[in-house]
Amino acid sequence: MKVFKKWIVSLLAGILLLNVGSMVTSVKAATKIDASAALVMDAKTGQIIYQKNTDKVLPVASITKLLTVAVIENEIKENKLNWNSKVKINKTLAKLSTSSELSNVELKKGSSYTVKNLVHASLISSADAATLALTTATGDTTASFNKKLQAMAHKIGVKDAKIYNAVGLKNSDLGALKLKNVSAKSENEMSASDVAKIAQYVVKHDSNVLQITKIKTETFKTTATASTVMNSLNQMLPGNTMAPKTVTMDGLKTGTSDAAGNSFVGTGTYKGHRLITVVLHANGDTDARYTQTENLLRMVVNGYNPVSLKKNATVSQAKTVSIPNGKQTKLAVRVAEDTTIWVKKGTSLSSWKNTFKAKTSLQNKKHQLAAPVKAGQTVGNLQLSKDGVTSLSGNKSVAVPVKAHTAMNKANIFVRMYRAIF
Repeated sequence: MKVFKKWIVSLLAGILLLNVGSMVTSVKAATKIDASAALVMDAKTGQIIYQKNTDKVLPVASITKLLTVAVIENEIKENKLNWNSKVKINKTLAKLSTSSELSNVELKKGSSYTVKNLVHASLISSADAATLALTTATGDTTASFNKKLQAMAHKIGVKDAKIYNAVGLKNSDLGALKLKNVSAKSENEMSASDVAKIAQYVVKHDSNVLQITKIKTETFKTTATASTVMNSLNQMLPGNTMAPKTVTMDGLKTGTSDAAGNSFVGTGTYKGHRLITVVLHANGDTDARYTQTENLLRMVVNGYNPVSLKKNATVSQAKTVSIPNGKQTKLAVRVAEDTTIWVKKGTSLSSWKNTFKAKTSLQNKKHQLAAPVKAGQTVGNLQLSKDGVTSLSGNKSVAVPVKAHTAMNKANIFVRMYRAIF
């Protein structure tokens, strides 16, 4: 009987070890991102929660269209265009719009389409000819619009991108619109960090984009009597086959080519907090980009808690900041705008370190905050840091903007002299 009991115990122990082993394996599998590059971050602060090969420059295909739309949105803000501006279609664009090798809605030669219609076609169905039509809206050529793309990329903080056209196609695919003296195989390349910067910019500055990218189906009028149905390529939108259960996705853009593979930059909200994901060249079929995106989101949901720092709240680590030339040398500060910090589960924000960085325009020669300041004036950022924390800016911290809770005048010269001596 004892031998039998020992045998039973050994058998149960073996089964338990096998189960534990399989659980460990599944955890590791869930945290492995099968793509050439990837990241997930907070859309507002740029706090990176996971990253892989984020500085590696890779082909991005139609993800480029986000940058193109950013240029168009900027031209609308500068009153060079408006949403109802008409773009007339020439022979070259009409021909490209019927190519079976490209993503398209058909455009008729001689017909005119509004900027709004073309932007919707670009973002919903990734229409190549419609996007190229947008680049002609103010009379640009491929080369001159490229300069606008590069200028916008520089403004956003993108440094290593290679940009050849507004759609992400190979140069040879543009037909009569291709660049001269450029290899036929050349196509746009960016790093995952670059893509994230563009996505962050678009989400922050171009509110129209999310209103468009969340659309699942829309009708595009080809002519006065003919139309085509555009279906979003984003399979992670609510109700679609790859929609995640815990995060509500509402954007952003797919990218597909032989060189780029299956890529996707996404955005969505978890408990009201917006995230941005980037997956470049996911290994597998066309849905692999969404599977890997869901893995990124699962890492966040399972491993982190969003800590909300609400506007006008105090941060426990820094209720005051130093202001050496003020009437008082400590200035009470409050959070200037709602900010989210992602904290590993089982830990708290109270364990994070804090450094105050004064706004450049308010610094003295020693880079310290200088009086006078007004009540409610944003005076700088609290840089919250902890081992392993990094942001899209490259800082090893997350910036929380803070404002003066009360006004602070400059101390008189005698007080300042006394402080300097003693």
